[in-house]
Amino acid sequence: MKPPQDPVEIPVGYRALPGGSTDRIQQRKVTPADGDAPPWHADTKFTVVGTDVDRVDGLNKASGRAKYAYDQNFPGLLQGMILRSPIPRGKLTRLDLDAARGLPGVGAVIALKKVGNKVRFVGDAVAAVAATTLDLARDALAAITAEYDREEHNVDWSLAEGAPQLDQDQQIVDAWSAHDGIEQALAAAKVTLDATYRTEVQTHSPLEPHGGVAKWDGDDLDVWLSTQATFGVRGQLASAMKENGIPVGNVTVHAEFVGGGFGAKFVAGIEGVAVCRLAREAKAPVKLMLDRHEEHTTTGNRPGALMQMRGGLDADGRIVAFDWRSFGGCGFTGGGGGIAYPDYYLGKAQSREPSHQDLAADTDPARPMRAPGHPQGWFGAELFFDELAHAAGIDPLTFRLDNDAETTRQDQWRFGADRFGWQQLRARQNAPGARFVRGVGLASARWGGMGSAGRPAFGITCRIHPDGSVESRSGAQDLGTGLKTVMAVLTAEELGIPPTMVKATAGHTSDPNGPASGGSTTTPSLAPAIRHAAFLAGQQLRELVAQHLGVPQQEVVCKDGKVGTAARSLPWQQACKLVGPNPIEAHGTRFNNFGRGFMASVCGCQFAEVEIDTWTGLVAVKRMLGVQDCGLVIAKKLAESQVLGAMIQGVSYALHEQRRMDQRSGRMLNGDFLRYKIAGSEDLPELECHMHSIAIGHNSVGAAGLGEPPSVAAAAAIANAVFHALGIAVRHLPITPDKVLNALAKKKA
Repeated sequence: MKPPQDPVEIPVGYRALPGGSTDRIQQRKVTPADGDAPPWHADTKFTVVGTDVDRVDGLNKASGRAKYAYDQNFPGLLQGMILRSPIPRGKLTRLDLDAARGLPGVGAVIALKKVGNKVRFVGDAVAAVAATTLDLARDALAAITAEYDREEHNVDWSLAEGAPQLDQDQQIVDAWSAHDGIEQALAAAKVTLDATYRTEVQTHSPLEPHGGVAKWDGDDLDVWLSTQATFGVRGQLASAMKENGIPVGNVTVHAEFVGGGFGAKFVAGIEGVAVCRLAREAKAPVKLMLDRHEEHTTTGNRPGALMQMRGGLDADGRIVAFDWRSFGGCGFTGGGGGIAYPDYYLGKAQSREPSHQDLAADTDPARPMRAPGHPQGWFGAELFFDELAHAAGIDPLTFRLDNDAETTRQDQWRFGADRFGWQQLRARQNAPGARFVRGVGLASARWGGMGSAGRPAFGITCRIHPDGSVESRSGAQDLGTGLKTVMAVLTAEELGIPPTMVKATAGHTSDPNGPASGGSTTTPSLAPAIRHAAFLAGQQLRELVAQHLGVPQQEVVCKDGKVGTAARSLPWQQACKLVGPNPIEAHGTRFNNFGRGFMASVCGCQFAEVEIDTWTGLVAVKRMLGVQDCGLVIAKKLAESQVLGAMIQGVSYALHEQRRMDQRSGRMLNGDFLRYKIAGSEDLPELECHMHSIAIGHNSVGAAGLGEPPSVAAAAAIANAVFHALGIAVRHLPITPDKVLNALAKKKA
């Protein structure tokens, strides 16, 4: 990193939100790296940043011109498929590939397991084939002889070794381990509660499945992959090909368009390795894309969770005691089921380190999924706190305002409640004996620590061409969240031109290194580098214009489509003619963050209104409002899209999604979109989002993560709205009609 410039003082924070907050502006001293762009701050006036810019690749996607991995085709392309284990647990005892190799149209057959290897779930990859058509590939799979020694299995994680004992109401009955402080606080509390909450396994269900196309040219490998980690999978593929002597520099990954990935596409996966090996053996390009059943059953999932809490409130509605233990429902690896909860409510309450245990089952392993561990824990904890508040006769919003320690979210609570009409809706009474009842609920969101502000060291290339067009290039992938639009907006803002003049390209590892799309770190990690590249390119252009006009270089600016001083300037295109035959090219660097900045994590809150048919048990979400910060809001329309998408996923998680396993065969019974229910257009409520832009002062841009935080609150807000409507909590996601009817029967009894 370059040595620092002199420290500068900048205002950070935000202006008052409607609903009773005050200005939250602080002066912070920061030290930019030498050569970096001057830091943006709370008083910076923007032209493009924060406006409703259209997605730069939206038309290509809507028209079908965007080419995904699935769309790549080459002369002589073969189709790949994977032979998968029909048993959930055992050992591969025989594997004969010769008959498959002898079939017409078959170009390659490879083993993915050796005889003697363990088989760990139904769908575990055993071998792979490539043939001229998918039908011939299926014939080749059928010709493979694979035999197994079957072992006793269990696909229900709640029955795994180490699982707690449950009563008939699915509440944990195992005794709590002793803790004097918690016991004494509970004994003195005005209101106490001990309750168990559960969520089910959720599959990722992206529009584009896992897989890709591999093509060799000697020892050089090009792979078009549906991935959220271009550079990460490049290293994985190079390592997997190491027996062939392939260094990482010989592998180029292409992922210019990716059809979704919520955490399951960080790794190349067995499908990525298999397509490269098949193409190597066949000496021809190979496409291997998973089908929908494979996508549901072999590419990971959000694990299930079992959570128990006990806690108590004092006479003022403050939490005085809180205890937590949880269990994660994982696959055969027995890992990845960790759960988080909103500890910012606890204040000075008596508590201890949370207890957690992962439970293994003979299914495919857990993989990260949008805010790993948080939607499960927030559902349980936020519903638990609503139940506590209800028992104490306290409004849920009042309870949170009294216990939430985060000032920013306090302002968001008040603003959101006013905009949603919380007080009026909460006071509304359902008619006695009414068939349809309504309720409203709310929940908080958090993501982060310093990771939400991004990290170094990544790069961006910016080119200014003689015709006035501009390029911004990154090797990182645009997962569909809008990275290319962010690149165009930041470049345009820095150069004083419309974003339509910027061509943003992402997803090719031949361009500068970028992060994986995970942990809500992509935009905050790349935004300062994007701006720095444009700043350096603009600096070179300003030098040329200063020389041409005979004015001091320090007075020349790029603004409003012109380059020059207040007295003398050139239109952008005319200024770019000074560049000459070759473009200006600058490489932007992602420097270290300045420090903690205005806030250390990302905040938000959500409100939901539901209507329930008490005859059928059907729950319909009618309205949702999300209030969310993400540091500086760069592309407002796309930021809102992230929050709205998270709320849609929350409706699906809260009401519909659950993996169904057959204990006898070990198979998933609903591994398709016919039987695995996700929210459709008719299930969706009226959605509203308010983006809360904050100058956090972490770096020259001040962007923070957005992918994860809004997904944390959605299901919890819906569950709390159901509790309000019914007067009894449904503690098990998804909230399906049978659970609603059981809860009503229990309440009546």
